[in-house]
Amino acid sequence: MFSKSPPKVRNLTIHVQTGATIGPKGLPLVYGSPDSLTILHAVINFETSHDCKAKGVEVLFKAATRTTFSDATVPSLLHEAEQVFYSKHWDLEVLKPKPGLVGKGVYARQVSVVLDPSFPSSSHNVFGSMKYVFEARLKGAKGFSLARIDWTVHQEVWVLNSTLPFIYPGVNYIEEESEPVAKFARWNEALPFALMVPSRTLYTGQVVPVKVSLEPFLSASPFAGQEIVILGATFILLETRLFRVRFVPEVREYVEKVMSIGVNTGWPRTADGWERVIHVSLPLSPAVSLSTKSRYLEISHSFVLLMDLQVAGRYKPEKLRAQVDIQITAPRSVPSEPPLYGEMVLYDDGDDDLMAPPPPGFDSDEELPGYARYD
Repeated sequence: MFSKSPPKVRNLTIHVQTGATIGPKGLPLVYGSPDSLTILHAVINFETSHDCKAKGVEVLFKAATRTTFSDATVPSLLHEAEQVFYSKHWDLEVLKPKPGLVGKGVYARQVSVVLDPSFPSSSHNVFGSMKYVFEARLKGAKGFSLARIDWTVHQEVWVLNSTLPFIYPGVNYIEEESEPVAKFARWNEALPFALMVPSRTLYTGQVVPVKVSLEPFLSASPFAGQEIVILGATFILLETRLFRVRFVPEVREYVEKVMSIGVNTGWPRTADGWERVIHVSLPLSPAVSLSTKSRYLEISHSFVLLMDLQVAGRYKPEKLRAQVDIQITAPRSVPSEPPLYGEMVLYDDGDDDLMAPPPPGFDSDEELPGYARYD
C-alpha cells in the first residue's frame, strides 16, 4: 500500500494591527489627528510546507491617490495619474537552500510605517481613489521558466485624518473654528431668508444644529403683510469630486447628493418672520468622503437648503435655495497610549501545541518618531 503524502501548504498573509477597529468592508480602520503622527503596524506571515520555487518575499506599503478616466474622443484610451504620498519596502528573511528556492518553514515579520495626518483620507470612486495599501509578494512564484510572475497579497487600511485636535480628558475644548457660517438670500426681492451652520468645518457623524431664518415680506413688495407659509424643506449635502490626470487639460467633475433629509412639519406660520433650528445628522465614511485637496483629486462639500414657499395667489409653490460651502473631516479622537514597537506576537494555526515564533521587531534603521507628542 502506498501512503498519501501530506498536502502541500503555502500561505502568505498580512495582518494590520488595529485591534477591534473595523472600517468599511471589514478593512482595518485608523484615525489621524494633527496632534500626532499615525503609526501603522502590520505582521507579514509566510508559511510553506516544502521548498518552493521563488526568489524571496518582499513587502511594500504605499499611500497614494490614483485617477483614471477614458479619453473624451477615443473611449478606449485611458488616462491615468498617481500621486504617491508615502512608500516603503522591506524584505522578509527566508531560508534559501539554493538560488531560486525558498526553504520550507514559517516566517514572520512585523513592519511599521509612520503617516503624516495631513495626507488625504481614504476614499473610493470609479474615477479616482486615495488608498493606503500593504502588499506582500512571493517573487517569481507563478508560471514557468522565464515567464514566472509574483504571487501577491494586498491589505488595504482605511485611514481617516481629522483636522480637529484631540479632546484631552478634563480639558474644556474650545473650537478653533467656532465662527458660524451663514448664507443670506432673498426670494424675488421680497423675502429675505438665511441658512446658518455653526462652523465651516464639520465632521462625519456630527449632529449639526442648522438655523433657518425668514424675515417678514419687505414692505415695498406686493406680498407685504402676508403670512409666510413653508410647505416643506430639504437639507442636502453635496459632494463634488474633481479628477485630473497628467498631460490632459480636461478635468472630470462628479457631483453626488450624499445626504438628503426632508422636514415637512413644524414650520411656523406667521407674517412676522421667524427662526428655527433643525438638528441634522451627517453621514459617516464611506457614505461621505472627507474633504481633500491634492494634485489629481479634489473633494469638496456644500450644504444646501431647499424650501417650498406657498405664496397667496400663486398656484405652484416657490423654491427658496441657500447654499454654504463647508469642509468635512473626521471626528476628534481621545489620545491613547501608542502601541509598543516590536511587541511579542504569537500565531495559532489551530493546534495549541504548534506556535510560530514571534516576529522580529521593527528595523533599527527605520525612521520612527518619539512619544513626546503623547505626553
